[in-house]
Amino acid sequence: MSLSHNIVFAEQTIYGEEYDCVDFYKQPAFDHPALKNHNFHHQMRPTSYPKNWGTFKNSSTTNRSNNIWINGKGCSAGTVPIKKTTKEDLINTKLASKIYNRQYRPLTQQEPGTHYAILHTNYGTGKVFIGGGMETTIFNPQPVIDSQYSSSQVKVANGPDSVEVGWTVNPTLYKDDRVRLFIYTNTAAARCFNLHCAGFVLTRPDMPVDQILDPVSRSDKDIYLKTLLIYRDSPSGHWWLVLDQGRTKVGFWPNHIFTGLKKVANYVEWGGKVYSPRDVPSPPMGAGRRVLGQTFRDAYCSRVATVNESFVIVKATETSTYADIPDYYKVYDEGFYGHFYGHLIFYGGQGMYTGI
Repeated sequence: MSLSHNIVFAEQTIYGEEYDCVDFYKQPAFDHPALKNHNFHHQMRPTSYPKNWGTFKNSSTTNRSNNIWINGKGCSAGTVPIKKTTKEDLINTKLASKIYNRQYRPLTQQEPGTHYAILHTNYGTGKVFIGGGMETTIFNPQPVIDSQYSSSQVKVANGPDSVEVGWTVNPTLYKDDRVRLFIYTNTAAARCFNLHCAGFVLTRPDMPVDQILDPVSRSDKDIYLKTLLIYRDSPSGHWWLVLDQGRTKVGFWPNHIFTGLKKVANYVEWGGKVYSPRDVPSPPMGAGRRVLGQTFRDAYCSRVATVNESFVIVKATETSTYADIPDYYKVYDEGFYGHFYGHLIFYGGQGMYTGI
């Protein structure tokens, strides 16, 4: 990815971060060999939406204003916001992606240091999905230092392919300990966070995929959530990312870049994930405290859902929990927790585990 990004101009956020406004056709996604003859354009939107979107419409408090720009609107039409990138940033981004991908298949211990507290769809059921989503409480677990990270995400996968969206604290990737939105792409030819490889096509001029999320939840005080949905549009076959109750269409993973996710997913995952190098105490997850199963203090994922073959958003079923070191990180599946929360899981922990 070029450091210049083919910049048109730049805009600044209210947090003091500067984003290059890059011509839509010059964003990194179009470096993918499968997209050389694409007919995409910046006004693209899904041709259809899953039924039962009301699944996500009754949560308590969501992230406040989406306006993060000093100018009140972000980049201009026909461009997309990509953060200014230095050579050091590129090196750190590659390192962060390598660390994150060390264990991208749960229920195994391929590499030390990665720990889960998740709900996942069961293997071997024969069920397939065309999407997954949730509402996740936004916390800033501290401390998260050096090459550690702590995140909450929904993941959609099939075979070698997976895509994710969530929030994370990741000093390697962002050079700070703030909470940010992130996406992750994992295919044979593209493996990276955000827009750092040829994968995700951003269509919004005002929605950086690595934006700071503020305010964050405070246990026993305000609780803030983010609505996240990934689904496969029909008939295009592209996997779209939709955020918040206003159904903000952020962009899509083109059907062309996939093999396993060419048509459907066979696995969806929700919950928390952390990483720490061997012999360094692991970071906190979620709210960063012992999980008691209380919505006013614990991190949770509510309205945990899949998109079924009939293109309907439904409560996730035939699922199991997984926590690889349950003495340190826990996940509780509450099932249907009433109309207000839907299918709910609590997750998190204080961390401080040392070992593999």
